[in-house]
Amino acid sequence: MAELLPERMIYRKLGRTGVKISVLSFGTMRWISEESCYESVQRGLDAGMNYFDTSTGYLGGLSEKWTGRAVKKRRSEVYFSSKSHWASAPSETEVRKAIENSLKSTGLDYFDFYQLWGLSTMDILKNALKKGGVIKGIQKAMGEGLIKYGPGFTFHGTPDVFRSAVDSGVFLSATVSYNLMNRQEEENIKYAAGKGMGILIMNPLAGGILAMAGDNRFDFLRGNGCGSWYGALRFLLADKNITSALLGISMPDQIEKNMKALENAGELSESYRSGLITAMEQVNLLNTGYCTGCGYCEICPNNFSPSKLMKALRDYRIYRVKDEDLRNWIYSKYVHDSPPEVLLKRCVECGQCRDTCPQKLEIVEEIRKVKEVFK
Repeated sequence: MAELLPERMIYRKLGRTGVKISVLSFGTMRWISEESCYESVQRGLDAGMNYFDTSTGYLGGLSEKWTGRAVKKRRSEVYFSSKSHWASAPSETEVRKAIENSLKSTGLDYFDFYQLWGLSTMDILKNALKKGGVIKGIQKAMGEGLIKYGPGFTFHGTPDVFRSAVDSGVFLSATVSYNLMNRQEEENIKYAAGKGMGILIMNPLAGGILAMAGDNRFDFLRGNGCGSWYGALRFLLADKNITSALLGISMPDQIEKNMKALENAGELSESYRSGLITAMEQVNLLNTGYCTGCGYCEICPNNFSPSKLMKALRDYRIYRVKDEDLRNWIYSKYVHDSPPEVLLKRCVECGQCRDTCPQKLEIVEEIRKVKEVFK
């Protein structure tokens, strides 16, 4: 690990591992090209960002390849984590194979951490911990030098599942969805941190809402010449239970922008956090006349999802994202799918979705507008 770390970056220990990682890290599901990935990674490393979270599923597998290539010549400067979904690698043998395949994909010799991806039920946890389960496969890979420190988990379940995973004593870190707009995991974060686990935050900017919102109701988050993402990141930085926020970087210039949130961040207090929470509670984000997500439009004969697009457009309007950001906004909602311009070609504008919409929304017209953006 590099001895001379940039003065502006802040580092926190990842739980009981003692490993110090940057409070702003790389979530790698939003790369738009290998070139932007490479340049973003180099700028991030120069700025002191040293943790990377990738997976077999991001960008159809390209995330692992691109990110691995981008860090390879500077491997000693980074902590690299990958993961496979429990459903695709549910056993010791299968996860061991998945780890090997991911290493080949990245071109790296080892991972520092490996995550149980998608922990949501007690059954998944029990199967992962049992003899012949995922954890045994990760431990086997550790014995072979393929994983350096050990396992963590990414979480999408209920508090009882979360606490059982923490109490197992097996996991080094928990990756949870948490931000100023969605604080449901707050007690879980405190619990895990109190047990010596590292806490990694996914969706730190609420899926891009707090990064691109132009709504003046978010003015309380703006500062230092920055948008609403500035206060949203500082809200996380003020919480000493949080080890690092995984940022969905897509372009190199976002590195410098996000670094601005670190200004005097070590002095941020709990009262600062509380003030932001109070201000957010005053923001009324409920609107009518938009897609309700009921799913009645999901009858497309060509397997296009009007509901997914309409919900993305609903939030685009509710949060007053700038028109020039519409393309990036749509991309941010399709990170686990084929590119939106590919999916849009499936729609032949037959109108069946519009005819079944209880809200009588002009779905076909909306689809046409988005097609124009992607031409």
